[in-house]
Parts: sequence; structure tokens; C-alpha cells
Amino acid sequence: MRRSHLLTAAAALACALAPVAVYTAGAASEPGEAPAAAPGPAAAPPAAPPAPGARKVIVDADMGELNDDAATLFMLAKDRGVHVLGVTTVSGNTWVEAGTAYSLRQLELIGRGDVPVVPGAGEPLFAWRQSRLPGQDALYGKSPYGGAFDTKRPPSYLKLPKPPYGGYPKARPGNGAAADFIVDQVRRHPGQVTVFAIGPATNLALAVRTHPEIVPMIKEVVYMGGAFDEPGNTTPAAEFNWWFDPESAKIALRTPFRKQTIVPNEAAMKVLYTKARYDRIVAGPQTPIKKMFKDLHGPEFARNPRYTTPVWDSLTAAVFLDPGVIKRAEERYVDVDATEGPNYGRAMGYGTREFAAPRNPAGTRRATIVFEVDQERFWNLYVDRMTR
Repeated sequence: MRRSHLLTAAAALACALAPVAVYTAGAASEPGEAPAAAPGPAAAPPAAPPAPGARKVIVDADMGELNDDAATLFMLAKDRGVHVLGVTTVSGNTWVEAGTAYSLRQLELIGRGDVPVVPGAGEPLFAWRQSRLPGQDALYGKSPYGGAFDTKRPPSYLKLPKPPYGGYPKARPGNGAAADFIVDQVRRHPGQVTVFAIGPATNLALAVRTHPEIVPMIKEVVYMGGAFDEPGNTTPAAEFNWWFDPESAKIALRTPFRKQTIVPNEAAMKVLYTKARYDRIVAGPQTPIKKMFKDLHGPEFARNPRYTTPVWDSLTAAVFLDPGVIKRAEERYVDVDATEGPNYGRAMGYGTREFAAPRNPAGTRRATIVFEVDQERFWNLYVDRMTR
């Protein structure tokens, strides 16, 4: 980091935490507001509880409507061998208010209203991040995708520019803040919780900086983020998640977790969702997830049958559910460039041969980077989960 960032990091962290309430279980309330009773698809009946001994996860996401974050959540929530302790939301693809509404509503639609949703950081760790974008754009070129930065922030999860698919959720988010929820769940289940950091890492950074005692209690962190050996997808240097909040990504990656697994841009760009794969999902008897695919993805394929897109975060769920899906991975010491400039948000990976400890750059930690997956195995797993 720049010296100026180092001198102000503590102040920025304090500012970010100032409005945060301690997490407590239960429903939050917003006086004078109630979820809109909009017509829409019926929710699925409640799902069966997780199997005994199910692996415990927290999904920390910048949730959208049936986007890659939602597909990741569905893959995990539809597996009885996985106990989703909760969803924590963060601004990134969407503002945290929108992500909270989408998370609540999509969980209702798949019969998983038992999973709590806790709102988290509404801004990057350094709150002036967005205000500096015009200057950065002028100097280095405008990013083609700014996620939440490209839109106006909603005043509430119940007041979005457009209601979520199927209407506003009936459930309400949990009280308190996402960072506190992460801390609470890790303390309750020491050594058992895997955190999926599939959006900007702001909530995770806040959790470990304010409660460092939980670090050795976290089983694993699985990230979607970074572009190590290829150009980024938001700037030539950076992938979106780590570009949105480079300081938080740097804090998280340099934290001495037991295990860190990263699925970067290189892996994601090779795995494309096509009409043929869409057709596999929507075939057969209708389910709430299939109806979502038909209603939200169907029109795009009707307009352009050749449309393709990466499935991004979904790869993290696949790697967790079936490690055999990994085709090529490397161990590296990882870092993020958090110095403002053309490389802001760049992921850096140092080979374990050339930079084996103690020659690794000071402060960096070792992580597994997944560069390629078995596509047939991935798509079979993906389709299976989406059709349950």
C-alpha cells in the first residue's frame, strides 16, 4: 500500500465500522415499510434439513438475480451434504440493499427461507473509492463494467428501482452486520466453517481485522477473484471483485487462514454457459429454479441463440463440492496491488519454487489457485444441482 493508505487504514476501518451493530439472530425491522405483495412464482415447499455431519459454509456474495452468485448459492443450498449457515451480502455487482433483497427472495423461491441473510458492507473499506473513479478513468481509461458504481444506491432492500423477480421478499434480513455474523458463526463452529468470498472481500476483511482470534478457527476461504497470468476483466490489470475493493482483498489474502483456494479469471473465462446448457437445465418437469431460468435467461437465448457468458462464481461451488473437477491448480504466494495507479487491484502470484519461504514477499500467504476445471464434470454437476 501507499504510505498515505497505511497512515489512514485504521481511521478508514473505524469509519466503516461506526454504523455497525452487533449481530443478533432474529428479524430486522424497517419502521413504516412492509414487503410488497407482488404476484409472482410460488415458493417451493421447505427443503429437507442438511444431513448429519454436513459441511458448514457461509456464502459472502454481491448477489444478483439468477447471476453467478445466485447459482453458487443454489448449488450449495441444494446439497444436503452442505449446511449453509447464512448468506452475507456486500456491495459489488449490486449495492448491498439489492443483493439482500435478491438473496432473501431467491432463498424463498427454492424453499430455503431457513437460511438467514445478513447485510454487510455497503461500500469498499476505503469509502472514498467511488469518488476517485472519475480521476482514475481519465488517467487509465474507463472500466467497461463498474458493477454497483454504475448505478444509484437504493435507500432500502424494499425500495429497489424494480422489485425482485417474484416480488419483494416476505422474510427480513437478520439484525446487525455481516462481519459480526461471520465472527459469531465461526465461534459457534470452530474449525468447521468454509467462507465463500465470491464478491469483494470487505465483510471478511472487517471480520478478521476486528476479531483476529477467529482466523485459526476458519476452516477454509474460497475466493472468486483475481487475474494472475492473463488480463483482468475490469481493467487490463484487474478482475472485478478485487478491483472493487483492493484493500480488503489484500487484507484477506494476507491473513494466515488454514487454507485459501482461489478461482481466478483464467479458469472462469474458459467455462461458458450456452443455449445447449440452458436447454439441459430447463428440460423436464418444472421446478422453481427451472422457472427462474426460463423467465430470466430464456428471453436472452430467444433473442440470440448464440449468446454465451462465463458462469464465474459457480466454479467455486463445484471445486468445493467435487475437488475432482479441478484439472490444473498451482500453489503460489498471493497478493493484491493496492497502490492507486494502473495496476490497482492486480492479483499477484509468486511461484513456490522461486519464492519459497522465507523468500516469499513479506506478508504474503500461500494459496491454491485453480486455473482449469474439467468442463464435462463441471457441467454435469451444475445441471444436476439446478434441476433438483
